[in-house]
Amino acid sequence: MARLWICILPTYLAFSPPGKTPFHVWFEEPQPRYAQKWSSYLEVYDRYLSKFRNSSCSLLELGVQSGGSQLMWRDYLGPKSHIYGIDIEPAVTEMSQARITNFIGDVGDPAFLTSVCERIGHVDAIVDDASHDIGTSYKPGYGGGWRSEDSFVEFAKAKIDELQAFWSCSGSVVSDRRGRCQQGALEVPISSFTRSSSAIHIHDGLIVFEKHYKEPAISLETGLKRLPKRFEGYSAYRPHLADWTPPEGSCKVPQPFELDIIHESFRSRANQTFSEHVESFMNHVSAMGAAELRQKCGEIMSVLQDGLHWSAFGMDFTLLQLKRRSVSVEWNASTETPLARFLRSTERDVREVLDWYFDKRGTFHPLVLVDLIYRNRWRPTPQALRFARARDALQLQREGFVRFEDFGLDLAWLQTEASAAFAASASTSLVQAKQVRLQSLEPLLKDYGILELTAFYLGADVEVTGYKLLRVREGTTRADYISSFWHHDNCGSRLKLFVFLQDVGEDGYYTEIARGSQSLAYYWYGPAHMSRFDDASVEASFSIEKILSRRGGGFLFDTNTIHRAKVEGPGQLRDAVIVELANAHKMHAGIPAQGPCPEPKTYKVSHVSFPFPSGRGFRQRRPGF
Repeated sequence: MARLWICILPTYLAFSPPGKTPFHVWFEEPQPRYAQKWSSYLEVYDRYLSKFRNSSCSLLELGVQSGGSQLMWRDYLGPKSHIYGIDIEPAVTEMSQARITNFIGDVGDPAFLTSVCERIGHVDAIVDDASHDIGTSYKPGYGGGWRSEDSFVEFAKAKIDELQAFWSCSGSVVSDRRGRCQQGALEVPISSFTRSSSAIHIHDGLIVFEKHYKEPAISLETGLKRLPKRFEGYSAYRPHLADWTPPEGSCKVPQPFELDIIHESFRSRANQTFSEHVESFMNHVSAMGAAELRQKCGEIMSVLQDGLHWSAFGMDFTLLQLKRRSVSVEWNASTETPLARFLRSTERDVREVLDWYFDKRGTFHPLVLVDLIYRNRWRPTPQALRFARARDALQLQREGFVRFEDFGLDLAWLQTEASAAFAASASTSLVQAKQVRLQSLEPLLKDYGILELTAFYLGADVEVTGYKLLRVREGTTRADYISSFWHHDNCGSRLKLFVFLQDVGEDGYYTEIARGSQSLAYYWYGPAHMSRFDDASVEASFSIEKILSRRGGGFLFDTNTIHRAKVEGPGQLRDAVIVELANAHKMHAGIPAQGPCPEPKTYKVSHVSFPFPSGRGFRQRRPGF
């Protein structure tokens, strides 16, 4: 699970024949010091280091451990080589011997690394076995997780763009040796990494950066007979558009929405909305000329090829933003709104996607765009947060929810207030919502850890807009509770905090969340019947998390996730307090009412807010829709 970062300076690589390498032989023989390597590494080591054998090369290993691997490197590279090592364990100085020199220090300290490099001088290869970043890139317990933007794997993916910067002229012409485009402009800035890196190799559990100085490639041509280049259109229409013929000479782009994902209870109404959308789309495309449509297709396909992900539910801009890192909005004293600055500065093709796939009247464009702004705003690293836990911030970003075992409230007091509120109502409804002040809840509303976590996730100043008591009685069915269907809240990115007043177990009415669905920009916002999804479709597309908790605990989640209240079966009484937390800027951005999406039946809270964390190690931007 170690991250092994091999930086190879020479240009050419020598490959060993397949089969047993000298490293395999070395591990089969008894050795005086302990060494551990994963079997998948050995052939890769031999592939990239074989050309250095029996030469006066220098290898630097980060993470010496017991010193056995240093003997392995020395034996493999031969008598002319010199092996250097760095470790935080003082005892490794005793392992220094002929052609092995060790330094004590932290590889995370740039000043220390600089001093070591100055002492060593020339280095041919670096093996990083100290950071352990490949396997841990996928482990939440180490601050990683799939697609976690803080992980080394995502760092390496982003470096691919930097490696290819010479090819990123918008006019499709390679830049000259000074980094200037003959036509258009560079989409990816040329950096020192661009000029000093020739390749990035991804192996099983191991990433190799090959280093040597390079300049932009030049075109080499030969031969007499040359055929003209030809552009082919794309054909990816869904079946419901199969009987429609676009203008001659145009190309086609995907229309991925499927009506079958809507729950059957709402499908008749959804069918009418969907038919109107398809007709609008056909009219929209048919009105274009062939040249305009071909240009439009090219723009859309460029975004799709750059990482835009779509499913039947909606689109996810995460990978696109990871690749392009194009949205960088900072707030200042200017009178111009963040939304206006974004619309002025964002890439045209993102808006083209919204125009193509979403409501043609643009009703919900502002909702999607304002979330895009804040979800991609630069933020501090989770470890720089003062009150919230870094692991909570990472999980909320990655999965759209985070649990809390105990909010530290006076539960007896809270239970007394809740019981009095429900007793005062003559309602016999199986699902009851109460708008009442709860003095026992006041400490939670001012909890800096939760407020900072919310502000970090939403990328903005936050407000607690209100809260309510919710009771779900025994015997509740789907017919009684619309929230028991898989759905999103039609608000875009917004957070709710649940506090449970009873234990919630497998035999109770619990919440289920589709992990990772918080990043989706759905094809429809607004109509409730377009946001209630089929059980099988959701469960086939996402990993489902059951939110179980003890009394006094609960969870925080983004209502843009696909979620539901599980009420099938006999169940048990569930009382909960639901606190609404919103992006303060979004609340006042002038977008449709569904944008901030405040609950109409909540006890309104005023003067509870928290500023977006700033000034503490800004270097992370969260990719999102």
